[in-house]
Amino acid sequence: MTAKKLILVSFVVAFSLVLLSGIALAQTTNYVNAMDTAKMADELSTFVAAVEAAGLGDKLNNGQYTIFAPTNEAFANLPEGKLDRLLLPENKQKLIEILTYHVIPIRLSVDDFREGKSYKTLNGHMLNVLFTNPPILVNKKISVISSLAASNAIIYFVDKVILPPEGKPSN
Repeated sequence: MTAKKLILVSFVVAFSLVLLSGIALAQTTNYVNAMDTAKMADELSTFVAAVEAAGLGDKLNNGQYTIFAPTNEAFANLPEGKLDRLLLPENKQKLIEILTYHVIPIRLSVDDFREGKSYKTLNGHMLNVLFTNPPILVNKKISVISSLAASNAIIYFVDKVILPPEGKPSN
């Protein structure tokens, strides 16, 4: 074998090894959990703060979820002072009720919403989700505007805070 061929073969082998190791690294890369994923989205900073105030961060990081996370703008559109009142320690239970109404305890993709089903949320109330043409609609009036995948959840950004119905959920 000539020196040029030996150098060329060595280069091809070395390049192939680098390429294969890059593929192996890419396959072992993991998504981060739901809350770390939400923290990466600037437009969900109010949602993240509310989840932390409610003490729900650990719960949302453990288990499989579909999360309808209101954007900062959605929270800003609440009546004046409502968010500040919800974040007070004495209103923690009400905050938990609202936030858990945004969470379905199963990981659902866009394709799962094509039938227009109602899903039981973490707070026990039902949430209707339908996707026929963009956007995905929640309770027939709240639009999904974006999404992120986490290791244990799909986070759908919504344009309004979804308020649960009054009263106890039906079984």
